[in-house]
Amino acid sequence: MAANLAGHDSHGVQRLPQYVAQIDAGTLIPDARARTVRESPVLALFDAHRGFAHPAVWEACGWAMTRAGESGIAAAAVRHANHVGRLGDYTERVAQSGLIGVLTLGIAGEGAGLAAPFGGASRFLGTNPWSIGLPAAGGDPFVMDFASTTVAEGKVRVAAASGRQVPEGALLDVQGRPTRDPERLYEGGSLTLLGGVVAGHKGYGLSLAAALLGALAIVDDPEPSPAGTMSGPPPNPDYAAGVFLAVVDPEWFGGRQAYARLVARISDQARAFEGVLVPGDPERLERRRRQREGIQLPGPTWQELAGLGERFGVPLPAA
Repeated sequence: MAANLAGHDSHGVQRLPQYVAQIDAGTLIPDARARTVRESPVLALFDAHRGFAHPAVWEACGWAMTRAGESGIAAAAVRHANHVGRLGDYTERVAQSGLIGVLTLGIAGEGAGLAAPFGGASRFLGTNPWSIGLPAAGGDPFVMDFASTTVAEGKVRVAAASGRQVPEGALLDVQGRPTRDPERLYEGGSLTLLGGVVAGHKGYGLSLAAALLGALAIVDDPEPSPAGTMSGPPPNPDYAAGVFLAVVDPEWFGGRQAYARLVARISDQARAFEGVLVPGDPERLERRRRQREGIQLPGPTWQELAGLGERFGVPLPAA
Protein backbone atom coordinates (compact mmCIF):
# COMPACT_ATOMS: atom_id res chain seq x y z
CA MET A 1 0.00 0.00 0.00
CA ALA A 2 2.87 2.38 0.76
CA ALA A 3 4.21 1.77 -2.75
CA ASN A 4 0.80 2.49 -4.28
CA LEU A 5 0.46 5.68 -2.25
CA ALA A 6 3.90 6.80 -3.42
CA GLY A 7 2.81 6.34 -7.04
CA HIS A 8 4.71 3.10 -7.66
CA ASP A 9 1.88 0.72 -8.56
CA SER A 10 4.55 -1.60 -9.97
CA HIS A 11 5.44 -2.55 -6.39
CA GLY A 12 1.98 -2.25 -4.86
CA VAL A 13 -0.96 -4.56 -4.27
CA GLN A 14 -0.69 -5.98 -7.78
CA ARG A 15 2.14 -8.09 -6.33
CA LEU A 16 -0.20 -10.03 -4.03
CA PRO A 17 -1.25 -12.56 -6.72
CA GLN A 18 2.44 -13.07 -7.53
CA TYR A 19 3.25 -13.79 -3.89
CA VAL A 20 0.36 -16.23 -3.55
CA ALA A 21 1.44 -18.02 -6.73
CA GLN A 22 4.96 -18.35 -5.34
CA ILE A 23 3.58 -19.74 -2.07
CA ASP A 24 1.51 -22.25 -4.06
CA ALA A 25 4.64 -23.23 -6.03
CA GLY A 26 6.70 -23.64 -2.86
CA THR A 27 9.27 -21.00 -3.82
CA LEU A 28 8.05 -18.59 -1.12
CA ILE A 29 7.73 -19.88 2.44
CA PRO A 30 5.34 -17.44 4.14
CA ASP A 31 6.18 -18.27 7.74
CA ALA A 32 9.97 -18.30 7.28
CA ARG A 33 11.91 -15.84 9.42
CA ALA A 34 15.28 -14.23 8.80
CA ARG A 35 18.21 -15.42 10.89
CA THR A 36 21.69 -14.00 11.39
CA VAL A 37 24.31 -16.26 9.82
CA ARG A 38 27.28 -14.32 11.20
CA GLU A 39 28.07 -10.84 12.44
CA SER A 40 30.84 -8.56 13.62
CA PRO A 41 30.44 -5.16 15.28
CA VAL A 42 29.79 -3.55 11.86
CA LEU A 43 29.04 -6.38 9.40
CA ALA A 44 26.30 -9.01 9.24
CA LEU A 45 24.96 -11.70 6.94
CA PHE A 46 21.25 -12.55 7.11
CA ASP A 47 19.45 -15.54 5.62
CA ALA A 48 15.75 -14.99 4.85
CA HIS A 49 15.22 -18.75 4.35
CA ARG A 50 13.11 -18.12 1.22
CA GLY A 51 10.53 -16.09 3.11
CA PHE A 52 9.19 -12.61 2.49
CA ALA A 53 12.03 -10.19 1.83
CA HIS A 54 10.22 -7.17 3.28
CA PRO A 55 10.64 -8.06 6.98
CA ALA A 56 14.04 -9.67 6.37
CA VAL A 57 15.52 -6.58 4.72
CA TRP A 58 13.99 -4.26 7.29
CA GLU A 59 15.51 -6.39 10.07
CA ALA A 60 18.90 -6.01 8.37
CA CYS A 61 18.35 -2.25 8.06
CA GLY A 62 17.44 -1.99 11.73
CA TRP A 63 20.54 -3.94 12.71
CA ALA A 64 22.75 -1.68 10.54
CA MET A 65 21.13 1.48 11.91
CA THR A 66 21.88 0.43 15.48
CA ARG A 67 25.47 -0.54 14.72
CA ALA A 68 26.10 2.60 12.63
CA GLY A 69 25.01 4.66 15.63
CA GLU A 70 27.69 2.90 17.67
CA SER A 71 30.55 2.80 15.13
CA GLY A 72 29.67 5.31 12.41
CA ILE A 73 29.02 2.78 9.65
CA ALA A 74 27.60 -0.72 9.25
CA ALA A 75 26.74 -2.99 6.34
CA ALA A 76 24.73 -6.15 5.85
CA ALA A 77 23.85 -8.64 3.13
CA VAL A 78 20.69 -10.75 2.84
CA ARG A 79 20.36 -14.02 0.97
CA HIS A 80 17.47 -16.33 0.09
CA ALA A 81 14.94 -13.50 0.13
CA ASN A 82 11.94 -13.14 -2.14
CA HIS A 83 10.67 -9.98 -3.87
CA VAL A 84 11.90 -7.06 -1.79
CA GLY A 85 9.36 -4.42 -2.79
CA ARG A 86 10.12 -0.72 -3.26
CA LEU A 87 13.69 0.00 -2.14
CA GLY A 88 12.92 3.66 -1.42
CA ASP A 89 10.68 2.65 1.46
CA TYR A 90 13.68 1.27 3.35
CA THR A 91 16.13 4.09 2.67
CA GLU A 92 13.45 6.71 3.36
CA ARG A 93 12.92 5.31 6.83
CA VAL A 94 16.67 5.14 7.44
CA ALA A 95 17.03 8.79 6.38
CA GLN A 96 14.09 9.86 8.55
CA SER A 97 16.12 8.66 11.53
CA GLY A 98 18.95 11.05 10.63
CA LEU A 99 21.15 8.40 8.99
CA ILE A 100 22.30 7.74 5.44
CA GLY A 101 21.04 4.56 3.78
CA VAL A 102 22.39 2.85 0.66
CA LEU A 103 20.57 -0.25 -0.60
CA THR A 104 20.92 -2.35 -3.72
CA LEU A 105 20.08 -5.82 -4.87
CA GLY A 106 20.65 -7.78 -8.01
CA ILE A 107 20.91 -11.03 -9.89
CA ALA A 108 23.21 -11.97 -12.74
CA GLY A 109 23.95 -15.16 -14.61
CA GLU A 110 23.06 -16.99 -17.78
CA GLY A 111 19.27 -16.98 -18.13
CA ALA A 112 18.77 -14.95 -14.96
CA GLY A 113 16.34 -12.09 -14.53
CA LEU A 114 14.56 -10.30 -17.36
CA ALA A 115 17.22 -7.91 -18.70
CA ALA A 116 19.76 -8.35 -21.45
CA PRO A 117 23.33 -7.06 -20.97
CA PHE A 118 24.35 -4.04 -23.04
CA GLY A 119 24.99 -5.23 -26.58
CA GLY A 120 23.20 -8.54 -26.03
CA ALA A 121 19.67 -9.87 -26.48
CA SER A 122 19.44 -12.77 -24.00
CA ARG A 123 18.42 -12.53 -20.37
CA PHE A 124 21.32 -12.18 -17.97
CA LEU A 125 20.38 -9.54 -15.35
CA GLY A 126 17.52 -8.56 -13.09
CA THR A 127 16.15 -5.04 -12.82
CA ASN A 128 18.85 -4.61 -10.15
CA PRO A 129 17.73 -1.37 -8.45
CA TRP A 130 19.64 1.14 -6.33
CA SER A 131 18.37 3.44 -3.60
CA ILE A 132 20.04 6.13 -1.46
CA GLY A 133 18.32 8.01 1.35
CA LEU A 134 19.78 11.17 2.90
CA PRO A 135 18.36 13.10 5.88
CA ALA A 136 17.23 16.69 5.28
CA ALA A 137 16.55 19.29 7.96
CA GLY A 138 13.05 20.70 8.28
CA GLY A 139 11.50 18.50 5.64
CA ASP A 140 11.35 15.16 3.92
CA PRO A 141 14.56 13.28 3.07
CA PHE A 142 16.32 12.97 -0.27
CA VAL A 143 15.34 9.52 -1.59
CA MET A 144 16.82 8.23 -4.84
CA ASP A 145 15.34 4.92 -6.01
CA PHE A 146 15.57 3.50 -9.52
CA ALA A 147 16.01 0.27 -11.43
CA SER A 148 19.07 -0.09 -13.62
CA THR A 149 16.74 -1.08 -16.47
CA THR A 150 14.95 1.54 -18.59
CA VAL A 151 11.72 0.67 -16.78
CA ALA A 152 11.08 -1.67 -13.86
CA GLU A 153 9.44 -5.00 -14.64
CA GLY A 154 6.50 -4.06 -12.45
CA LYS A 155 5.76 -1.05 -14.64
CA VAL A 156 5.59 -3.39 -17.64
CA ARG A 157 3.17 -5.52 -15.62
CA VAL A 158 1.02 -2.43 -14.90
CA ALA A 159 1.06 -1.47 -18.59
CA ALA A 160 -0.09 -4.97 -19.57
CA ALA A 161 -2.92 -4.89 -17.02
CA SER A 162 -3.97 -1.43 -18.21
CA GLY A 163 -3.82 -2.23 -21.92
CA ARG A 164 -1.08 0.35 -22.55
CA GLN A 165 2.20 0.21 -24.42
CA VAL A 166 5.56 0.75 -22.72
CA PRO A 167 7.88 3.65 -23.66
CA GLU A 168 9.99 3.39 -26.79
CA GLY A 169 13.27 1.61 -26.17
CA ALA A 170 12.20 -0.15 -22.97
CA LEU A 171 11.77 -3.70 -24.29
CA LEU A 172 13.17 -6.22 -26.75
CA ASP A 173 11.15 -9.17 -28.04
CA VAL A 174 12.44 -12.74 -28.01
CA GLN A 175 14.27 -12.08 -31.29
CA GLY A 176 16.02 -9.04 -29.78
CA ARG A 177 13.94 -6.51 -31.72
CA PRO A 178 12.61 -3.34 -30.06
CA THR A 179 8.93 -3.53 -29.07
CA ARG A 180 6.42 -1.47 -27.10
CA ASP A 181 4.08 -4.39 -26.43
CA PRO A 182 4.37 -5.34 -22.73
CA GLU A 183 3.19 -8.89 -23.42
CA ARG A 184 6.36 -9.56 -25.43
CA LEU A 185 8.38 -9.47 -22.20
CA TYR A 186 6.46 -12.46 -20.84
CA GLU A 187 6.92 -14.35 -24.09
CA GLY A 188 10.70 -14.53 -23.72
CA GLY A 189 11.61 -10.90 -24.37
CA SER A 190 13.89 -8.77 -22.24
CA LEU A 191 14.18 -5.38 -20.59
CA THR A 192 16.75 -2.89 -21.85
CA LEU A 193 19.24 -1.21 -19.55
CA LEU A 194 19.26 2.39 -18.38
CA GLY A 195 20.91 4.62 -20.96
CA GLY A 196 19.61 2.86 -24.07
CA VAL A 197 21.65 2.54 -27.23
CA VAL A 198 23.73 5.64 -26.44
CA ALA A 199 24.69 5.11 -22.79
CA GLY A 200 23.45 1.63 -21.95
CA HIS A 201 26.95 0.69 -20.81
CA LYS A 202 26.30 2.86 -17.74
CA GLY A 203 23.09 1.06 -16.84
CA TYR A 204 24.88 -2.21 -17.49
CA GLY A 205 27.67 -1.25 -15.10
CA LEU A 206 25.19 -0.26 -12.39
CA SER A 207 23.23 -3.46 -12.89
CA LEU A 208 26.21 -5.79 -12.80
CA ALA A 209 27.66 -3.97 -9.78
CA ALA A 210 24.34 -4.41 -7.92
CA ALA A 211 24.43 -8.15 -8.58
CA LEU A 212 28.06 -8.51 -7.56
CA LEU A 213 27.59 -6.51 -4.36
CA GLY A 214 24.51 -8.59 -3.58
CA ALA A 215 26.63 -11.69 -4.20
CA LEU A 216 28.42 -11.00 -0.92
CA ALA A 217 25.39 -12.79 0.54
CA ILE A 218 26.10 -16.07 -1.25
CA VAL A 219 29.87 -16.44 -1.30
CA ASP A 220 29.60 -19.54 0.89
CA ASP A 221 25.95 -20.30 0.12
CA PRO A 222 25.33 -24.00 0.68
CA GLU A 223 21.95 -23.89 -1.05
CA PRO A 224 21.62 -22.03 -4.39
CA SER A 225 18.25 -20.33 -4.83
CA PRO A 226 15.72 -22.06 -7.09
CA ALA A 227 13.94 -20.30 -9.92
CA GLY A 228 11.10 -18.08 -8.76
CA THR A 229 12.77 -16.46 -5.76
CA MET A 230 14.18 -12.96 -5.60
CA SER A 231 17.49 -14.50 -6.58
CA GLY A 232 15.86 -15.55 -9.83
CA PRO A 233 18.14 -17.92 -11.74
CA PRO A 234 17.91 -21.71 -11.74
CA PRO A 235 20.17 -23.57 -9.30
CA ASN A 236 23.65 -22.78 -10.55
CA PRO A 237 26.83 -22.09 -8.59
CA ASP A 238 27.85 -19.54 -11.23
CA TYR A 239 25.08 -17.00 -10.58
CA ALA A 240 25.32 -13.87 -8.41
CA ALA A 241 22.37 -12.71 -6.31
CA GLY A 242 21.49 -11.00 -3.07
CA VAL A 243 20.75 -7.79 -1.18
CA PHE A 244 23.44 -5.41 0.07
CA LEU A 245 22.91 -2.39 2.31
CA ALA A 246 25.03 0.11 4.20
CA VAL A 247 24.14 2.73 6.80
CA VAL A 248 26.30 5.74 7.70
CA ASP A 249 25.89 8.05 10.68
CA PRO A 250 26.73 11.66 9.71
CA GLU A 251 27.43 12.38 13.36
CA TRP A 252 30.89 10.90 12.86
CA PHE A 253 31.59 13.35 10.01
CA GLY A 254 30.71 16.54 11.84
CA GLY A 255 27.14 16.08 13.09
CA ARG A 256 23.75 14.79 12.01
CA GLN A 257 22.03 18.17 12.23
CA ALA A 258 24.76 20.01 10.33
CA TYR A 259 24.65 17.41 7.54
CA ALA A 260 20.85 17.45 7.38
CA ARG A 261 20.93 21.25 7.05
CA LEU A 262 23.45 20.95 4.20
CA VAL A 263 21.28 18.41 2.35
CA ALA A 264 18.23 20.65 2.79
CA ARG A 265 20.08 23.75 1.61
CA ILE A 266 21.42 22.14 -1.56
CA SER A 267 18.06 20.49 -2.26
CA ASP A 268 16.26 23.84 -1.95
CA GLN A 269 18.78 25.43 -4.32
CA ALA A 270 17.98 22.74 -6.89
CA ARG A 271 14.23 23.24 -6.44
CA ALA A 272 14.68 26.95 -7.08
CA PHE A 273 15.10 26.18 -10.77
CA GLU A 274 11.73 26.21 -12.51
CA GLY A 275 10.33 22.73 -12.99
CA VAL A 276 13.09 21.01 -10.99
CA LEU A 277 12.40 18.44 -8.29
CA VAL A 278 14.74 16.59 -5.93
CA PRO A 279 14.66 12.78 -5.62
CA GLY A 280 11.83 11.90 -3.26
CA ASP A 281 9.68 14.91 -4.25
CA PRO A 282 7.58 13.06 -6.88
CA GLU A 283 6.65 10.36 -4.38
CA ARG A 284 5.71 12.91 -1.71
CA LEU A 285 3.53 14.88 -4.13
CA GLU A 286 1.82 11.73 -5.38
CA ARG A 287 1.33 10.47 -1.84
CA ARG A 288 -0.53 13.64 -0.88
CA ARG A 289 -2.71 13.43 -3.99
CA ARG A 290 -3.59 9.76 -3.55
CA GLN A 291 -4.34 10.20 0.15
CA ARG A 292 -6.97 12.74 -0.95
CA GLU A 293 -8.29 11.02 -4.05
CA GLY A 294 -7.60 7.33 -3.49
CA ILE A 295 -5.69 4.69 -5.48
CA GLN A 296 -6.96 3.67 -8.92
CA LEU A 297 -6.29 0.06 -9.88
CA PRO A 298 -6.57 -1.47 -13.37
CA GLY A 299 -9.61 -3.69 -13.81
CA PRO A 300 -7.60 -6.94 -14.18
CA THR A 301 -5.70 -6.19 -10.96
CA TRP A 302 -8.96 -5.60 -9.06
CA GLN A 303 -10.34 -8.86 -10.45
CA GLU A 304 -7.23 -10.74 -9.32
CA LEU A 305 -7.57 -9.27 -5.83
CA ALA A 306 -11.25 -10.22 -5.79
CA GLY A 307 -10.28 -13.79 -6.71
CA LEU A 308 -7.77 -13.92 -3.86
CA GLY A 309 -10.37 -12.50 -1.49
CA GLU A 310 -12.85 -15.16 -2.49
CA ARG A 311 -10.26 -17.90 -2.08
CA PHE A 312 -9.22 -16.78 1.40
CA GLY A 313 -12.55 -15.52 2.65
CA VAL A 314 -11.58 -11.82 2.69
CA PRO A 315 -14.33 -9.69 1.11
CA LEU A 316 -13.25 -6.61 -0.81
CA PRO A 317 -14.62 -3.21 0.21
CA ALA A 318 -17.37 -1.77 -1.93
CA ALA A 319 -16.08 0.17 -4.94
